[in-house]
Amino acid sequence: MDESELLFNLFYLLLCMCIIYPPEEFQRLGLTIEQIFIKLLGDENLNFVHYHQRRTSLNLFVHSCLPALYFLIHKLKFSVFAERELPENVDLDPDFPMPQEAVAFKTLTWKIAQRFSLMAVLAMPALIFNWQQQNWRRHPISQTLLKFSNVPDSYHTVASDISTEFRRLDIYKKKLNSISTVIATENWIIKTSLYNVHFAHQSDTSLSVAKTETYNVSQDTNDTLQMVSIVVKPNRQKVADFHIRINALEFRNLEERISRPIAIPSNIQFHRNVIDRFIDVFKEQVTKNPIYKADRIAERCFACMIAEPNIKIHKQCEDVDRDGRPLSAENTCTNCYCRPMWCVDCLARWFAARQSEHDREVWLEQKCTCPMCRAKFCLLDVSYIEKRDIVETGDVPLNNDNA
Repeated sequence: MDESELLFNLFYLLLCMCIIYPPEEFQRLGLTIEQIFIKLLGDENLNFVHYHQRRTSLNLFVHSCLPALYFLIHKLKFSVFAERELPENVDLDPDFPMPQEAVAFKTLTWKIAQRFSLMAVLAMPALIFNWQQQNWRRHPISQTLLKFSNVPDSYHTVASDISTEFRRLDIYKKKLNSISTVIATENWIIKTSLYNVHFAHQSDTSLSVAKTETYNVSQDTNDTLQMVSIVVKPNRQKVADFHIRINALEFRNLEERISRPIAIPSNIQFHRNVIDRFIDVFKEQVTKNPIYKADRIAERCFACMIAEPNIKIHKQCEDVDRDGRPLSAENTCTNCYCRPMWCVDCLARWFAARQSEHDREVWLEQKCTCPMCRAKFCLLDVSYIEKRDIVETGDVPLNNDNA
């Protein structure tokens, strides 16, 4: 295999991956099967089921043509298996005692692959033609909808109801990746994929969280990404289960659209929104600050009235920016003389509520005001408290939390 052939193989493999799993760049340029053949597919909003019947069939046909197209271009461009005399001093392959046998085996394998690719090109149109008979009644999507239909041997009523609900403005629609989308309407939960569409009617469907996965996006900022896998189990006979894998921050939006509760096992925890995620990061950063010893604290957190106060705001930052330059007077932190009255969770929520929604990446670097005395503080000024045992020491504490 020469260099040009190797480059061609790599290029064609990359092209196939971009066709099957189109990246965002291809989607923005309109270089996807759905966008190129938009006139053939029609409008998804007008007839949802009919659109996806055509889309899945077209995907299957185009993808089945890729191997045959490879062999065609390869035959026109390269002649790897053309008959030619072998050099006298050729090195023998230990797996093939004779070079002639090696070439014969490779040629046979190549021809078998060509035949299979040609069979796929011929078989897929026949299969799609069979699906299209009787107004797409034999298509896998139609066969699934027949299981939800109250009219024997007709799925059109169900398809019409789905199309009507899909046109409404209050649906939940989220693209999971380049090849699948989850849709939640008033009565239906739908997941589209390359070659099929999964349906579940909310009235007889159970949902549960199967697992969560956490990924570190950036080690410098401790930024993480949580993905939640949800199992959708329709109770209709012969209707297959399917999985939905979404960002944990999207969980609440999906939950609000679905009328059925989503069961969450007690051993699975995840951040349902940005605030929950920020609280965990906030608490982790506070653990790195020095401990503050105190003896006078409130019995219950002033905000939630449930937890015991466990943090104290007291100035300990140096009032410098990232480059070490002193901050201006209006941007410096000030001393807080309030006794501990808040728990770390409530203070983290207070801190997040005072930040800009558009600057989430730098929330930890921003400043906030004490909820009681309005003293300005930053994350470095928050410390967990440790109760001072007055009985053992016999001393009167001389810290600044007695004010």
